[in-house]
Amino acid sequence: MIEKYSIHNFKIHSQTDLSLAPLTVLTGINGMGKSSVMQTMLMLRESALKKELPEILNLAGENFNVGLSSSLVNWNTIDRPDILEIGITYTNAERGNRETLRYAFAYPETGATTYLPRVAGEKQDESGLSLFTNDFQYLSAFRNGPLDRYGMDTRSLERRQLSRIMGRGEMVASFLERYGNEDIPIASLRYKDSADTSLRRQVELWLNDISPETALRIDRDGDSFKIKYGQKRVGQAVKWIDAMNTGFGISYSLVMLIALLSARPGAIILIENPEAHIHPAAQGALMRLACMTAAAGVQIIIETHSDHIVNGALVGLKRKIMKPADLGIYYFTRDFETDNAEPIKLNINEATCRIKNAPDGFFTQMKSDMEILFGFGDEDDE
Repeated sequence: MIEKYSIHNFKIHSQTDLSLAPLTVLTGINGMGKSSVMQTMLMLRESALKKELPEILNLAGENFNVGLSSSLVNWNTIDRPDILEIGITYTNAERGNRETLRYAFAYPETGATTYLPRVAGEKQDESGLSLFTNDFQYLSAFRNGPLDRYGMDTRSLERRQLSRIMGRGEMVASFLERYGNEDIPIASLRYKDSADTSLRRQVELWLNDISPETALRIDRDGDSFKIKYGQKRVGQAVKWIDAMNTGFGISYSLVMLIALLSARPGAIILIENPEAHIHPAAQGALMRLACMTAAAGVQIIIETHSDHIVNGALVGLKRKIMKPADLGIYYFTRDFETDNAEPIKLNINEATCRIKNAPDGFFTQMKSDMEILFGFGDEDDE
């Protein structure tokens, strides 16, 4: 599990240092560097999978494309302005100790490149970190809504990946068809006292908290799959409906439920905008599972603009699903003097499970709207 993560000289990050918890929530104003944190992780991961790390850091891959080197330099960096550096301190579960990885790559003096070469250094052992193994999932803001047909990529499935391209979750149907009969790796995530702990059944049960009385079916047709959803009625046969004729929220929820329920202890899951197309109550249900998963030893990093997602994490603390040390929330803003990212780690009152001394701009829109609606604000103040 990653404990510390640092980024030097990448986009808006001149020097960013984060303390990561089992569940870390990144929120804040648009364009403040939240997604860039995940991008640097994906760059390291895919370069490692291609066996080019640490000699080469690729700037384009299957799940990301950050552009050319010339567009990545932070022009306000004074210390080592020609170096991109990423640091990771993590707990190696296999060896039972804390280890540090540090990667340094050189920006070209002139021109633009699609990769960065390593600055001289010692070979590092990344084998104990899930960022570089099959115990990893990335679900991007680009993930698919309902599709008429879902494809299959054998290589991705063998690596137990839900995505091959841009974190879209396009392997959701083939993944569930292949691994659906296996028991979920973390027994404590089973839905209430359900007896059937297969991945397929548990996904269906948790999906009912998103869309009540919904059944799930995967049909194979050659090298593609169709997902069908059914509405259960007492005393009636289930009526099956193609995914294309159901709401976006069900498809968006499905891939996240599979990622969480299929994770093994020590896994790392990155999720962008889990709130997309999902009702606030469903966001709360999703976060209950996320809190349970984090408490069981899976590291989850979420990027969000939803106060329901943040509140769902705090509710997980209040209900004692997680311990205080299991949750970290960062509010990303900008230091307008240096024009650099300034992530602020929020203080959480352990007794009340509320955020203490929230910074200006932290989910204040509802308060502003209520003041205007109830006559306490200036309606013409724009």
